[in-house]
Amino acid sequence: MSNLQDQKAANLESGGSIAAGDDHDRETARRIEEFVVAFLKDYRTRLAYTRGNQLIERFHGTVLDKLHDLWELVPHITLTIDEGRLIWREFAVYDEPIGHDNLAFMFFRDGLRTLVLLPGCEQGELREFVDILANQRRGRSSDLLATLWHRDFSFVRIEYVDAGEDGSLDIPAGNRNAGAGETIADMTEIERVVSAGPVTAEIDDGFNAILLSEADQGYLQREMDLELERPLAHDVTLALLDQFEMRDQERRRQVVDVLRKLLPDLLSVPDFATVSLIVNELQLLANKTGEQDTQELVLSLLRDMSEAMADLVSAEDEGNGSRPAQHELDALLGALQAEAIPTLVRALPAMTDFSLREQIEQALADLVARFPDRLRELTSAEDPVLAAEAARIIARLGFSAAAADLVGLANRPESVARRAGIEALGFMPADEVATTTVLTALDDEDWTVRKAALEAITRLAPHGAARELRRRIASRGFAGRDEAEQAAFLRALVAAGPEEAVPELSELLNGRGRWGGKHAAIVRAGAARALAVVGTPEAATELNRAKADRNSTVASAVSLCLRHLEQNVGTLPDGVDE
Repeated sequence: MSNLQDQKAANLESGGSIAAGDDHDRETARRIEEFVVAFLKDYRTRLAYTRGNQLIERFHGTVLDKLHDLWELVPHITLTIDEGRLIWREFAVYDEPIGHDNLAFMFFRDGLRTLVLLPGCEQGELREFVDILANQRRGRSSDLLATLWHRDFSFVRIEYVDAGEDGSLDIPAGNRNAGAGETIADMTEIERVVSAGPVTAEIDDGFNAILLSEADQGYLQREMDLELERPLAHDVTLALLDQFEMRDQERRRQVVDVLRKLLPDLLSVPDFATVSLIVNELQLLANKTGEQDTQELVLSLLRDMSEAMADLVSAEDEGNGSRPAQHELDALLGALQAEAIPTLVRALPAMTDFSLREQIEQALADLVARFPDRLRELTSAEDPVLAAEAARIIARLGFSAAAADLVGLANRPESVARRAGIEALGFMPADEVATTTVLTALDDEDWTVRKAALEAITRLAPHGAARELRRRIASRGFAGRDEAEQAAFLRALVAAGPEEAVPELSELLNGRGRWGGKHAAIVRAGAARALAVVGTPEAATELNRAKADRNSTVASAVSLCLRHLEQNVGTLPDGVDE
């Protein structure tokens, strides 16, 4: 039940009445609640993925769509902020348990009391506002209020109090009451440490000047620097893994819940060493227990993180930041689940680092072997480029079980999808349906699709292809085709049946057209080259008949072809020596 439904039920139970005029407010509040949910997804996606990821744009687009609809209902959105809720008028449009991941609590803790969104914020200020929130969560901005105050947005307004001067301000604690230790009932203390961000320390200069010598101060400063440089995330990770190893399923669930919040932060840094440690150790510990519930618990975490891990690994091709060590890369790739397949498929075409590309291709092949249906599903993806890339990977892997999916792809309206489907079918067994699809593509309006069909026929030589090719070659429009397309048709005809092709090629080279004259010179030259590929005595005989042709283009092509046969066969067949 949503927050708005809860409020309605409470009103009815208390005997209160809701005026008919409130229906509009309730509907508006429901729409604002949906906007807040979309806003949270946008915010959390920015924590999990690197800048430029398509998911970020997709979720932000949803936020803008919902905001656009809201401007038809209200002139502005004013949200009151209390300890764990966002309130529009009397409706709580966001109400979650208080904790470090509660957005309202984060605002309240930093002194924000009202958030106002005005028409125009969708032009760029809202995006920047979400980025500021994400940067503060990552520790890149220590004071949210100061950052917003200096930015001074025009369409995103805030009202705030000074947290240090507000005597009535009582920041509430989380709704859990145990600390971290060997006998904890939950993981509250570890969550608190994880969410606290960088540790800072200050030394009172006056106190030091009185009680500490210069040498003592230097010693303390060095020790403090060492302590501050100690990898806190690594220590917290070891503590969490120790807790997971204990034979307590509830404790393990709590550890996984904490890691589900911690991993996006580690991936955004990126901290390859700690992430690889987590995924490696969790899988080892889960397998060590032999318990299906524990193994499924770990798999659920890996499934949730797979897309982000795949995005991070493939982004390393761009050369941004530090590269992971080989054992760290192996751990990340080995932990990926089916959810990573679309990200890897989308990333591969643009990768320029050959070594990294090779490793990701192998990881993708392993995933496809484990989750074959996921790659097949991508051939129906809304994005035709993604679907086309999935088809190319199917062809490279020789995944013949996906032939039916490729037939569907070859019939899509987008030419890039049709071409990829036909190309991939050229690497599949030539069954009846696939052959019919390829032959039908010979008449496609797009030359690149027709070319893919001709190449598929050249590779497979399917039954019935020679007849269809001869029919098209003998048609009135063949002479009007591009020279490259004519050559492709003739190569496919030879591949479909070399000896059977000689009569048709002979007719093109030495025969007469529909109106009594010879075929176009460019067609005849192409037929000569195709006869040279056949290379039989019959083919050589037909070439010799045309060696003295009056057309220089034809005569030149025939001469070259006869010379080719002499060099590759030794001598021409009897009766055709020059």
